[in-house]
Amino acid sequence: MSDIAGFFSQVFETREGFKADCPACGDHEKKFAWNTEKGVGCCFHSSCRWYVGHGGVTEYRIRAWFNTRGFEHVIPETIRQDEDAEVELPEEFNFVSELPKQDRENIYAYLERRDIPKRIVDTAKIGYCTSGKYWGYIIFPIFNDEGDVVYWQGRRFKDRELKFWNPKYSKKSDLVYCIGGTRKPNVIVLVESAINVLTLEILGHGRTLIMGILGKSLSDVQRDHVLRYEKWVQELVIALDGDARRDTVEIADRFKGIIPHIKIANIPNGEDINSLGRERAWQLVRHAEGYNQKRRIEFMTREV
Repeated sequence: MSDIAGFFSQVFETREGFKADCPACGDHEKKFAWNTEKGVGCCFHSSCRWYVGHGGVTEYRIRAWFNTRGFEHVIPETIRQDEDAEVELPEEFNFVSELPKQDRENIYAYLERRDIPKRIVDTAKIGYCTSGKYWGYIIFPIFNDEGDVVYWQGRRFKDRELKFWNPKYSKKSDLVYCIGGTRKPNVIVLVESAINVLTLEILGHGRTLIMGILGKSLSDVQRDHVLRYEKWVQELVIALDGDARRDTVEIADRFKGIIPHIKIANIPNGEDINSLGRERAWQLVRHAEGYNQKRRIEFMTREV
């Protein structure tokens, strides 16, 4: 029987390995199965993070989960139950590439100055509203794996009161934003917003995947999305805004022992990836500091 069986309760040996109650979802029906030869296990409850349909779980990840399972309660996950969830694109939305010439050229030029070139604008299917409730906002659509729009973020282009417009959505914390990159990344960079993703994006180059978590905290669903790539990823760089050092450290702790190398980019206070610009932001990402859990207080309180 596998030497990880000692982590589980109510273990029964099988020809392939063992069956047991699944601790990840609180199962008491022996729905967890471990295959010793393959070195992988899975739960047969569809709501479980170790569900077979999500790829199961490796021994490395199981050990890390048991070693850090108490940390799951440090960051309470709150999901707003908004009755008027807005997940469809505004009716007045038009792709930048399809706007009248003057608007099109102005927006391309503006985004270019913010280090988001035309090819990335078009690949990300960025749009703009020339009228209506969201007049003057550049719209960044967020798609699911099937290519459907599930959310969007707006950034002020014209003279509007709000700089950013984030629609109400009860499951925003379940989403991640990325537009390209490899399917087998060896490096993942976590940033906050869609525009930060686009600032770092280098389509078709290397094995780095840029992910936006659409905020400062990381939900269990978002964490599991990152861990889809656990088989390949060797390095995770957390590059949240300069005012999010506590959130950064909490995220780092949640991956410690699972992803081999955890690093933190030292984004200056008052800055974010986009305000720094592509070149400077990439310098900070490439020179990110290895995270040492024993120095977590120092990482949280450091001023850059």
